[in-house]
Amino acid sequence: MPLTQLQCSLMSSFILIFCFVCSIAATAAELSALEVMQGVDDRYDGDSAIAEYTMVLIDRRDRRRVRNLRIYSKDFGRDSKTLSYFESPADIRGTSYLNFDWDDPDRDDDSWLYLPSLQRVKRLATGDRSDSFLGSDFTYADINGFEIDWYDYRFITESEMVDGQDCWVIEVTPKPEFRQRAEDETGYSKMQTWIRKDNFVQARGQVWELRGNRVKFFTSSEIEQIDGVWTVKRLQVVTTRNGRQEHASVLQLNDVQYNIDVPDELFTTEYMQRGLGSL
Repeated sequence: MPLTQLQCSLMSSFILIFCFVCSIAATAAELSALEVMQGVDDRYDGDSAIAEYTMVLIDRRDRRRVRNLRIYSKDFGRDSKTLSYFESPADIRGTSYLNFDWDDPDRDDDSWLYLPSLQRVKRLATGDRSDSFLGSDFTYADINGFEIDWYDYRFITESEMVDGQDCWVIEVTPKPEFRQRAEDETGYSKMQTWIRKDNFVQARGQVWELRGNRVKFFTSSEIEQIDGVWTVKRLQVVTTRNGRQEHASVLQLNDVQYNIDVPDELFTTEYMQRGLGSL
């Protein structure tokens, strides 16, 4: 029986889609672990953004403290600058954290913390960046990200399903020549990450701390495209010690605007002290 025009059209469309999917699968299969991580680092995250978050701190008795913060970010060529500003509760309002992420791997990032109670800006040394980010399970290094060139990467497995999505599972360990710098910066001996194949977003993460026999587990959820940018709307980290949960933190995205005007002068220590109301 001869095919109708509609049947031919549907078959052609199916063949095109099938070839496209096979092409993506073949490309994914050919990537090295380093190339996957480079894809994560190169993933488009907007040229600028203003995001509003709720941070929930959960202790071992499930008691919760809630904080609200706003994060401003902007690209300056291949460099980027980020300002995190806490809006509530009252005891932390006005606290802010400023980070300059330089593209040059040989140049240390610059970071400052402003505490209203002390009315001064403190410059963070490299060793301070493995500390807790204002009482949470995130460290300053977790907020900043890490230097791709400092690490070696290998596949633990090239396919594992996480929440219905196929992921690469990659072990991340410091290169011998960068080990001391990496450990001082992060406080971690090694890391493991689950990267989604469809969008290069981290679905899960696991890190081993150098001290205290602690292991932290990261989980990303509510992942969706907003204005063309793949966005994690909920990020949870659980800190365990000797296999038992010790503490947890949740960072929940409430609103985000990408590629909008963010004044350059916002990313200065002067504005940290004056507060955002001075803009």
